[in-house]
Amino acid sequence: MNKLSIGIKLGMGIVLVLIMFIIVSISSYQNIERIKENEIWVNHTNDVIIKIEQIKGDLKDAETGKRGYVITGAESYLEPYNEAIDMVDKHINDLKTLTSDNINQQERIEALRLKIQEKLSELKKAIDLRKNVGFQAAQEYIMTDFGKNVMDEIRVLLTAMEEDENRLLDERLAASKNSSDNAINTILWFTIGACLLVILLILYYIRTIAVPLKKLSNIAVDISKGKITVMDANTNRQDEVGVLISSFKQMQQYLQLKAEQANSIASGNLAIKIESISSEDLMGVAFTTMLGRLKEQIGSVSQGVHVLASSSSEIMATVSQLSSTTTETSTSISETTSTVEEVKQTAEVSNQRAMEVSDSAQKLSDISQDGYKSIQDTIEGMNKIKSQMESIAGIVIQLSEKSHTIGEIATTVNDLSEQSNLLAVNASIEAAKAGEHGKGFSVVSQEIKHLAERSKESTVQIRSILADIQKEISSAVMATEQGGKVIDSALELSSNASEVITALAASVEQSAQANIQIAASSQEQLTGMDQITIAMESINEASLQAANSTRQTEESVSRLNELGNNLQTIMNQYKLK
Repeated sequence: MNKLSIGIKLGMGIVLVLIMFIIVSISSYQNIERIKENEIWVNHTNDVIIKIEQIKGDLKDAETGKRGYVITGAESYLEPYNEAIDMVDKHINDLKTLTSDNINQQERIEALRLKIQEKLSELKKAIDLRKNVGFQAAQEYIMTDFGKNVMDEIRVLLTAMEEDENRLLDERLAASKNSSDNAINTILWFTIGACLLVILLILYYIRTIAVPLKKLSNIAVDISKGKITVMDANTNRQDEVGVLISSFKQMQQYLQLKAEQANSIASGNLAIKIESISSEDLMGVAFTTMLGRLKEQIGSVSQGVHVLASSSSEIMATVSQLSSTTTETSTSISETTSTVEEVKQTAEVSNQRAMEVSDSAQKLSDISQDGYKSIQDTIEGMNKIKSQMESIAGIVIQLSEKSHTIGEIATTVNDLSEQSNLLAVNASIEAAKAGEHGKGFSVVSQEIKHLAERSKESTVQIRSILADIQKEISSAVMATEQGGKVIDSALELSSNASEVITALAASVEQSAQANIQIAASSQEQLTGMDQITIAMESINEASLQAANSTRQTEESVSRLNELGNNLQTIMNQYKLK
C-alpha cells in the first residue's frame, strides 16, 4: 500500500464503496422483484378464492330462485336463478383459467363442472315440475334429496379447492414476507457494511493523508514565520505524501544550512564555501554571488581603510607639525609686537625731543655739543630700529612662507576630506546593497562622511584665516618697507643734523630748519610706528586664529584617525580567506 499513489488509493476506496452500493442495489432489486412476483401470486390466489366464492354465490342464487318459484309459483323469483345460470359457466371458465398452473385444481374444476351441471339439471327439473305439474310434484322431487346430495358434493369440491388456494395463499404470503424481510435485511446489512467501509476508508485516509498533510501544513506555517526545525519523520512511503514529507525534510535541511551559512557570513566569516545543490538552486547561486561581491567590496573597503588609516596618520603628523609651527609663529609675532611697541615708544620720545629741539632752535648755539650728542644717540637708536625692522621683515617673510605651507597642508586635508567623503558614499552604497548585514557599516560610513565634512569645513576656515593672515602679512611687509624707508630717511636726517650741528656756529638758521625737518620726520616715523603696531596686532590675532584652527584640525584629524582605527578593527572581523 505504501507504494501506491494517493489517486489510486482514493480510486480503490471509491470503487469499493461503489461495489457495495451496486451489490445492495442488485440484491434490493432482486428481492423487490420477488416481492412483486409473490404479490402477483397472492393476488392470483385471492382471485381464485373470489371466483370460488362467486361460484358458490351463483349456486346459492340458483337454489334460492328455485325455492322461491316452487313455493310461490311466481316467475319473478326465477330472476336470481336465471342470472346464476348465465354467470356460473363464465365463473367456472375464469376459475379454470386462473388455476391453469394447478393440475389438482384443474381436475377438481372438471369434476365441479359435472356436478354443477347435475345440480342445474336438478333445479331445472324441479322448476319444470312446479311449472307443468304443480307444487306437490316439485315438492316430492325435492324430497328425494338428489339435489342436496349433489350440492354436498359440490361444496366438498369447492371447500377442497378453497383450502388448497388458502394453503397456497399462506405459502405465498409467507414467501412475500420472507422476500420483504430478506430485502430489508440485505439493504440494512449492506448499508451498515458500506457505512463501516466508508468510515474505515475515512479513518485510513485521515491517518495516511490528512494527518501527515496537517503536520506538513504546520511545518509550512512555521517556515513562513521563520522557524526552521528539521522534522523527525522517517517514512518508507512512496506515494505523494511520502514524497512531500521527504521534500519538506530536505527543504528544512536546506533552509537550516542556508541559515547557518548566513550566520557565518553575518559573523564575518566570508571564507565559507557555498555549493549549489542543483542548477535550479537560485538561493545557492544568490548566496554565492552575494559572498563573492561581499569579498570584493570588503577587500576594497579594507584597502580604503588602510589608506585612510595611513593618510590620517600622515595628516595628524603634519597637523601636529603645523600646530607647533603656528605656536612658534605666534610667539615670534608676540615678540615682534613687543619690539614694535618699544620702537613706537622710542619714536614718540624722538618726536618729543625733535619738537623740543625745534622749540629751542635759538638756543642751539649754546647747547650744540649736547645736540650733537643727542643726534648721535638718535642715529644709534635709528640703527637699532633699522636692525629690528629688518628682523621684523625677516620674521614676516618667514611667517608668509609658513602660511603658504599651512595653505598646502589645508589643501591636502581638503583633498583627504573629499576622498573620505567619496569613500563614505561608496561605503553607504555597499552597505545598502548588503541590506540588514550592512547597517553597522552604514553607521560607520555616515560617521566618516560627517568627519570628512567637518574636516572640509575646518579647511575652509583655515583657508579663510590664512587668506586674512596673508593679507595682514602683505600689509606688514609694506609697513615694514615703509618703516625702513622712514628709518633710512631718519638716519639720513640725523647725519645731516650732525653736519648741521658741526656747522651750527656758522648758521643757526640752517640748524633751525634742520630741526624742523627732524621734527617732521619724527612725526612721520611715529605715524609709521602706529601702522606697524596695528599690523602686528592684526598678525598676532590672525596667528592666534590660525593656532585655534590648527588645533581644531588636529582634533578632527585625531577623530578621523580614531575612526580609521575603528574601521580597521571592524574590517579585521571579516575573514576573507
